[in-house]
Amino acid sequence: MNEEVIKYIQNQLVQAQFRLRSYIQDEQEKKYPQRYIYIKIEKYLKDFLSGAQNHDRWIIVPGLRGVGKTTILAQLFLNYQSQVDPKRILYISLNEIVDVLGSSLKEVLEIYEKMIGESYEKQAAPLLIFIDEAQYDPKWASGLKSLYDRSNKVFVICTGSSAVSLQTNPDVIRRAVYLKLFPTSFCEYLMIKDGIYPVAGLKKKIKEALFNAESAADAFDRLKQIEQAIKDFWAKIDRLYINEYLKIGTLPFAIRMRDENRIYQTINSLLDKVIDEDVQSLGKFNRKTIGIIKRILFIMAEADSISIQKLHSILQTAPNTIMGVLDILEKAELIIRVPPHGSNVSKVRKPSKYLFMSSAIRSTFLSVAGNEQIFLQQRGRLMEDIAGMTLYREYVSKGLSSLTYDSSQGAADFILTIANKQVLPIEIGMGEKEAKQVIGTMKKIKTSKYGIIIANNDLVLIKSENIIKVPIEYFLLI
Repeated sequence: MNEEVIKYIQNQLVQAQFRLRSYIQDEQEKKYPQRYIYIKIEKYLKDFLSGAQNHDRWIIVPGLRGVGKTTILAQLFLNYQSQVDPKRILYISLNEIVDVLGSSLKEVLEIYEKMIGESYEKQAAPLLIFIDEAQYDPKWASGLKSLYDRSNKVFVICTGSSAVSLQTNPDVIRRAVYLKLFPTSFCEYLMIKDGIYPVAGLKKKIKEALFNAESAADAFDRLKQIEQAIKDFWAKIDRLYINEYLKIGTLPFAIRMRDENRIYQTINSLLDKVIDEDVQSLGKFNRKTIGIIKRILFIMAEADSISIQKLHSILQTAPNTIMGVLDILEKAELIIRVPPHGSNVSKVRKPSKYLFMSSAIRSTFLSVAGNEQIFLQQRGRLMEDIAGMTLYREYVSKGLSSLTYDSSQGAADFILTIANKQVLPIEIGMGEKEAKQVIGTMKKIKTSKYGIIIANNDLVLIKSENIIKVPIEYFLLI
């Protein structure tokens, strides 16, 4: 057996609880709150430990680097280590296993089985295995599939970059539960920033009122019913937090950091790892192509939409290569592609709109200019990133809708289509916005149910146009 791997596992069984403490608290030793996904994963873990029948026991948590996957894993490990024998709960990082020890998950599982003293098939008591950075071992999925099939007494949680979603096969998908971790929502930002927790049920009511109404008037009436609850919640919040959230608040590690320059340096380093490791593993690009990826992202950070031909002209790079890069950046979940609305023919002719999954990434590129005026000029684009990420998280990622945009001049920013029947043009504005963008799109798309404007204003119903203006404070609570 590999002696270094044996020592590593032995050390993890003793030291992991101390190593992981740094992930669950900030520099002042203030513990991070549990994000929404923690509650979802914990339910599966509780069901497993309670002996519930037909429980799910393999949880996969993919997500962009920096969104807090290791923190979630650390919180679960430290909160449940006392419920099992210390030798029956193991935390490992495949980054250390593969890059440092030159080993594999398969070898770790084989050695751990021998250390336990009986085969996985003969386990009588629960066994908990926490695996971080799964993408470092390209065969992680087959190794865990084998473990899953051998014993129903083993519960596995593994995290990894967005690449892990693409390293699976139908056999894994049938066995595992995927719970994607997104950048922090505004409510999660408030929890981490100041320990302010959301009002139970308020998010659901806002979503239902805003996106599932019969008309703008119906949406207005529903939102009016919960208006006071929303105002009471905002009475506890510093309005300047909105700007901070737009700039850096979607990445949890940045929320309690005080030095903005250090935050942007950290995000830059994170981007380098995503490009050099995650993007490379997904696309197998040559070094020249890898070298232009940051330039593509920088160009995108300053543009509303960008065509392949324009990037080709600027970068002097083949259109097929640029298309391949954008496809991989989307799969790595650095960006969200919003295609033009309409037929397949029109979609080919018009450029897609690209948003950043985390507005903090756009903010990092814009910070190169280094002054507040740039932020004020780009505030609308950062809010569009937030809106795109929110709609993607709540609807698109769950297969419940499509998100497109109207490519006509001066049209609505988004068209959200829910279950192929609820068609909603949405305009995002950080200043005083007129309704003409939404009106134009509604005239073009006859199936529109009603129009939505998210802006800095009071809750307003434009009944004659079947449009509702909603304060940004309402939308941020989704």
